[in-house]
Amino acid sequence: MEPVVDLVVVLETNNRIQLAMAKGLLEDAGIPFFASGQIATLVQDVDAFLHKWIQLQVPRSREVEARELLELLQTEEGSKDTQP
Repeated sequence: MEPVVDLVVVLETNNRIQLAMAKGLLEDAGIPFFASGQIATLVQDVDAFLHKWIQLQVPRSREVEARELLELLQTEEGSKDTQP
């Protein structure tokens, strides 16, 4: 019997750039993740203009660490928006 992993959502986005950056941060930190809804982004015939929402989920045991990393990502994006 395989162990059950309790996953929690740490990011929900429809921004592909933000998703790629978040995945990179989690990978670099060695935090395993699951991208829920990502398969829907591969189906282009449904609606090319529809921005599909993706949820990044991590094990509950790594939630705090993941949220801290992703908070840095959110902070960096916010500072770019406020620069002249």
